[in-house]
Amino acid sequence: MSLVDGQSYEKQVGDKGIDGIVRFPLDKEMNLGRIIVSVKGGRQLNPGMVRDLRGTVEAQNAAMGVLLTMHQPTSGMIKEANGSGSFVNPFTGRSYPELQILTVPDMFLGKRPNMPTPLLPYVKAPTFAGWQQSFDEM
Repeated sequence: MSLVDGQSYEKQVGDKGIDGIVRFPLDKEMNLGRIIVSVKGGRQLNPGMVRDLRGTVEAQNAAMGVLLTMHQPTSGMIKEANGSGSFVNPFTGRSYPELQILTVPDMFLGKRPNMPTPLLPYVKAPTFAGWQQSFDEM
């Protein structure tokens, strides 16, 4: 997940195909968009996996989906992803493919999803003054 600046999904059972989430700003008020990340490690890849991701993106009201695989996707998978349409970020006006497939080996070589600039999943800890203010308000 760290290669796509995402956060692992908490659920391990019944996760509905969601292995991680990438968040990004949708507007100046910092409303957030979401990108669903699904990981497939086996060799038995098929277009149904892309269709499942599309269904999850729609059901979760997410902006985009990224499928990470250990092996090269099939031509049917690529065709399915390429036919998925695009997402236009209302904050920047830029357009991105709604569904994308990347292999883990390609990611290790530096390839990244074409997506809005993500918010890093790590939360900055409050300073000592911030903690003191929290205690004072109790």
